[in-house]
Amino acid sequence: MEEAIRLAVVDDQVIVRLGIRRMLEGQDGIQLVGEAGCGEEALRMASDVRPQVMLVDVKLPDISGVEVVRRLKIDDRTSNIQCVMLTVYDDLEIAAEALRAGAIGYLLKDSGPEQILEAVASASQGVPLVSSSIAGKLLSTFYRSDRLPGSVVTEGKSEIPLTEREYEVLRLVAKGYSNKAVARELNISLSTVKTHLRGVFRKLEVEDRAHLIIKAIKQGII
Repeated sequence: MEEAIRLAVVDDQVIVRLGIRRMLEGQDGIQLVGEAGCGEEALRMASDVRPQVMLVDVKLPDISGVEVVRRLKIDDRTSNIQCVMLTVYDDLEIAAEALRAGAIGYLLKDSGPEQILEAVASASQGVPLVSSSIAGKLLSTFYRSDRLPGSVVTEGKSEIPLTEREYEVLRLVAKGYSNKAVARELNISLSTVKTHLRGVFRKLEVEDRAHLIIKAIKQGII
């Protein structure tokens, strides 16, 4: 029998924490190990109980949920905790900032229990999950401008050594191009596109295009 996922919840609204506790009743695969109502409390709790996954609200009474994620990720004791933002803010800039801070997921509070449970399970495996409305905005904005809110030029600083051609393929895939369209745009063969794309998938350690795009955003590649 697999060990239950150790989950913690960070939200200043007691009713939200209560709702998540009730949602987890009867869920054998997830164990609620901690709760916090503010950011500083969340950081202490995370260090004490070491959950695998944390659901974190964006707006907290002291520091922001994004700042909580950022601090967790730079602390060796808590850097392996996977954070999923659970928020009312259907906001592209906040989502992009959270992903860059180290969050692995971004869900709206009106998401159904199934999606929240799926996000927790995915996060425990290191697989990102983003609310469909936010994912659509990420792709739409990148398609129009080749850059997302808050992007900075990080040439030469990426930890993932993509070749120039692999980056070109990734950029077009993120904009929604099919393999054939990428081949036409770059004037290369379809088999060459597939070869470069396999290299990108391998280097970013993902298996599908949705996760590829989110991982690339988190790594600051696009």
